[in-house]
Amino acid sequence: MDPREDEYRGQPGTLHMSEDLSETKCWALLSTQQTGRFGFLRDGAVHIYPVNYLVQDGAIYFRTRDDGDIGSALPLEGCAFQVDQVRSEAMAGWSVLANGTADVVRDEALLTELWGRSAEEPWAGGSRTTFVELQAGTISGRSVQAV
Repeated sequence: MDPREDEYRGQPGTLHMSEDLSETKCWALLSTQQTGRFGFLRDGAVHIYPVNYLVQDGAIYFRTRDDGDIGSALPLEGCAFQVDQVRSEAMAGWSVLANGTADVVRDEALLTELWGRSAEEPWAGGSRTTFVELQAGTISGRSVQAV
């Protein structure tokens, strides 16, 4: 039976399908965007910040201030990073969520490599010279589209 012609036609959400994304697809999608959201728990409250980022060798990197809200909270054992893309006109999109740990990048060779990569400037004002590395312990994603 055509899913557009069943007894549920017209009910909210029935003309959409969603699928879980593989880890490989999640990393591939992360690489297509430049802005995501970094979140962590501090003092009993969830803090979420938009950051410009890049993906390299199975990790997520972004710049911050070492004395800012993120920098002063590092290292972090439980943090999350989310990226999504929504196409409203098509009623479709995807979302990827990485959970893991974050810390300051201290390896000089890696820092040289990261500074050499082309990346957008951080949105926040001021000097953002501290690179943060998020190592994903888990990564998951979901895509949604109209059928």
